[in-house]
Amino acid sequence: MNKFIGKLFIEGEITLVTGLHIGGSKETGEIGGLDNPVIKTVKGVPYIPGSSLKGKIRCLLERKHLNLENGDPCGCGKENCVICNLFGSHSAGNKTLTRLIVRDSFLDEEHFRKEFGEILEGEYTEEKTENIIDRIKGIALYPRTMERVPAGAKFKFSSIISFYENDNIKELTTRFIEGLRLLEDDYLGGSGTRGYGQIKFENLNFYVKNVNSYIGDNKKQPINTNIKSLSDIDISKLIEELERQMKVKKNES
Repeated sequence: MNKFIGKLFIEGEITLVTGLHIGGSKETGEIGGLDNPVIKTVKGVPYIPGSSLKGKIRCLLERKHLNLENGDPCGCGKENCVICNLFGSHSAGNKTLTRLIVRDSFLDEEHFRKEFGEILEGEYTEEKTENIIDRIKGIALYPRTMERVPAGAKFKFSSIISFYENDNIKELTTRFIEGLRLLEDDYLGGSGTRGYGQIKFENLNFYVKNVNSYIGDNKKQPINTNIKSLSDIDISKLIEELERQMKVKKNES
């Protein structure tokens, strides 16, 4: 196995452009209750599971870069497959080391209270009633109530890419940023084709840790900070600095 050489940390905010619904469990069946609640922490605060983000980003990258037979996702585990190297392989016989970690994104409660406190009266979600329309008879059928986190809410985003000797740092990093950009032009969660789940990544910061940092000051070193949007990232300069940091580590280890 190749030696570990360092990590890239990408942190920032996820801002909801439209209401977000990522389904949670329905624990009660009271009359008039919500048909489709959103996922929440044990304290009742909505959050975005890292698995939802990671899975959707992987799906979008597979659709763009791979010729998927029968719509099956990539799980080849081949050494030159950037998707499998970044996200991990689904192949039982050809495992790869997963480089990417996507943390759960938790609601910025302070911002939420300032933005919605008087409107939602201490709640974190809104309710949206939907119907299926019988287009022949012109009547509404099967009404249901959806729970959504409202547009304008912000979540704290955090992800990490680990690098090992002989990794293609440029490809791994570029592919992940590309996936984030693809997600902004798609949707997250359910009912995306009906307007839900449009998001944007904002106020991004990039940090690096060499392997030496873990026996030194254990601090993340900033390499690109206060980036307002994904469009503002200069990927070439980011990669150049990241590769320099990893090379320094490699020579000093």
